[in-house]
Amino acid sequence: MPAIQFDVLVPDDSAAREVGEVFTRAVEILVRRGKLSDGSVRHTGTPDLHGDTLEQLRGAYREERGEEPDGAVVHRYVIEADGASSINSLAMGLSRVLTPKADLPKDPVALERQMDFELPAVYPWAVEVLR
Repeated sequence: MPAIQFDVLVPDDSAAREVGEVFTRAVEILVRRGKLSDGSVRHTGTPDLHGDTLEQLRGAYREERGEEPDGAVVHRYVIEADGASSINSLAMGLSRVLTPKADLPKDPVALERQMDFELPAVYPWAVEVLR
């Protein structure tokens, strides 16, 4: 079964539990609606990270939240999904858990200034598809 791995820099254990619960609810909804035939979420605290992932997440935390990530810790959420039509589309859909939806104007000229409408992630994250 393919898996989607999210590494998320969260401020505390309470936030880590909340992120896990939201991922779990999202997977359950997708199974119930027939978008997946089966799925589960596995949570791991303080995983081994590749290269400079931790520094990238800490930099995003500083930039997007305007505060130092002193006590923040990376938690890993591995979503195993069976029956998805596209694992990449599923990964992008699940990323909505961590990225708020922006209200975009209907004016095409205004939309050309994309950066004006970007919102920071709820918590900085990185994603990887595992096969």
